[in-house]
Amino acid sequence: MTAYTILLKAVYSRPAQTLPSGITLPAGWDGLSQHQVETYEALKEPTIDIVFNTAITGDGKSLAAFLAAVSNRTYTLAMYPTNELARDQEKQVRGYKALFKPENDPQIYRLNAAILEDFIATNKLSSKLAGLCDRADNSEILLTNPDIFHYIHDFRYLRRNKEGKGDNPDRLFAKIDDNYKLFIFDEFHIFSSPQITSVINAILLIKHTFPGKKFLFLSATPNELLEEGFSKAGLKYRIIDPVNQGGYQFSAGGNWRQISYPIKLSFPQKLEPNLRSSYNWIVENAETTILKFFQDHPGRSKGAIILNSIAAVKTLVPKFKAIFEPLGLKVRENTGLTGETEKSKSVEDADLLLGTSTIDVGVDFRINFLVFEAADAGNFMQRFGRLGRHPGFDIYQAYALLPNFIIERLFEAENHPLQDGETRDRISLSDAIRQHYGYVNEFRQYPKRWGSIQSACVHLELEKNYQMKTKYPEAAANFAADIQQALGITIKQMRSQLFRCMEKEKNKIIEEARSFRGISQLDCGIYDATNPDEPEKERFKTYNLPSLLSNFHFEVMASADFLDRAKKAGLAVSRFEKALCYLKLTGYRELREDWQFYCSREDLGEIAKSGKVQILKDLEVTGGSNEINRKLSNRGLVCFVSDRDRATLRAKCGLPVHFQAYALREPSDGKANYTIAFGRSALLLETLIWHWKPQQDEGWIC
Repeated sequence: MTAYTILLKAVYSRPAQTLPSGITLPAGWDGLSQHQVETYEALKEPTIDIVFNTAITGDGKSLAAFLAAVSNRTYTLAMYPTNELARDQEKQVRGYKALFKPENDPQIYRLNAAILEDFIATNKLSSKLAGLCDRADNSEILLTNPDIFHYIHDFRYLRRNKEGKGDNPDRLFAKIDDNYKLFIFDEFHIFSSPQITSVINAILLIKHTFPGKKFLFLSATPNELLEEGFSKAGLKYRIIDPVNQGGYQFSAGGNWRQISYPIKLSFPQKLEPNLRSSYNWIVENAETTILKFFQDHPGRSKGAIILNSIAAVKTLVPKFKAIFEPLGLKVRENTGLTGETEKSKSVEDADLLLGTSTIDVGVDFRINFLVFEAADAGNFMQRFGRLGRHPGFDIYQAYALLPNFIIERLFEAENHPLQDGETRDRISLSDAIRQHYGYVNEFRQYPKRWGSIQSACVHLELEKNYQMKTKYPEAAANFAADIQQALGITIKQMRSQLFRCMEKEKNKIIEEARSFRGISQLDCGIYDATNPDEPEKERFKTYNLPSLLSNFHFEVMASADFLDRAKKAGLAVSRFEKALCYLKLTGYRELREDWQFYCSREDLGEIAKSGKVQILKDLEVTGGSNEINRKLSNRGLVCFVSDRDRATLRAKCGLPVHFQAYALREPSDGKANYTIAFGRSALLLETLIWHWKPQQDEGWIC
């Protein structure tokens, strides 16, 4: 199969002419990059609330972020969207501490939901509140995720009775916000408008209760929606943008620091836009292209394959082990279903690493060979950015597995931006990819329609709680003024909507809107029996039902059996208690299973015409067991139903690749004429199409 190929030039970063006052570099260091110094100085500027650093991948944004923490005792809370990135950054921060040797010896701790549960159990603490307070008291540098940050500032983890009495609303967030001076959000561009709204709410809450804090966003891809929200709210921010400020050059000169090495980037042709094409290309080229690269460069090569599908990775791993391991080459995996033991050693130990989004977000690993899929332009640059960051290799080779229509836009259509065989720089490649990839919806109406639900809840606590009014007398009014400007809402209207939806069933919709990434209504408890070498404790996982039906073989487990085995393995079973059902994973499908949702209700058409998010029961799936369908049918699910088919919605609305929208049919009809979206996806889809005219022309729904 033929491929188009381009050559990418090396990249060099502009050095700073002087060091900031009070900074002493480790012995042997030549200096800092200009953007690192500018970031450090911007964070010291009293008039600046927020700093964005948009340096390209590999240019030391992490050091820019932690320079204050390892130089002059700045208590720092850093947030990462994936556990793998947090693990990677913990190593980097410990490395900075070892190099800079700060006198105060800052304590570094990494925290996520699983670590928090284990910490509570090990130390026999009474609650998550106690665990979080303990870690805040004993960690000058705390690495966590934006989920925990969100729930702290949404007044979760507090002890309250049914009447709402108990801990003061600021019992936890006051501890966190008083303790830490700098809040870092790394790779925040991977999130969408719901998470952007959450962060705006949290920062405004902090601004009006613990003013003077600094917020730093690190991302090679700036987020315009986030910037707009801050600007409208009156928050002062500065953008450190080396790309547009002359911070890079593409040939050696002076003492500019090399941050990326020349790369040969190939685009295989004629890949169909379906889930199977990339998998088939990898299988067909496993020996002739992938293994051959390692054979042509023996002892000097390490590689990665990054795909969208966990099932594809799981199916490919044994195939590559069969051809790589006889040659003494190690093959590892790193996915959302990979155990922590395997994950922790996979990045450094593997000659060939196969993974999914767990490794594409900011993880710094040494490779000179890369094969990757890309769901959108940002995802392309994110994954491609894993390559060319480290010296010591003879050649750097990447294969971008893009669907044929994208390849045509890039190389064949009129005014196509790329030429086969040309040499260009990484920045112009990034521009070409962003301009000619596909449109992905930003859901700009979500903050006003649903994100403001959380704003109303925050304001309610500030205004109605006696302790909050006493401690922060101006906070409620100031928060309301800023959030109304930021989101284009009125708090009064949002409070009215909130109270209308507080009845028991509809409250699920409110909880969905107040969550950070969405409540996983279709998640199942999984006992993974596919890897005999995996520790028993790591076999217990969660995964969503639609992906399980499509890609895996499994057996239904009784809930008591599953939870009892999890408890005996030493796990806190609370993380599994709300699972839809419990399954034993036994294998992976070579071909995706074709299945559909169906609904036994006779008023499905009327539900679709209503254009409303609602709670729906009586759903089942074709291909599901009686036990799965019984659990599914009885559970009231937050959903949105459209009378357009899924393909039409995806194309017309620019829905992201992993958007939770599925085919839906009536039992009497073999054709899936409807689309159903669940949870957070239901709220997002509603903001786009609630006003659409029904397929059967019966007037506009308003």
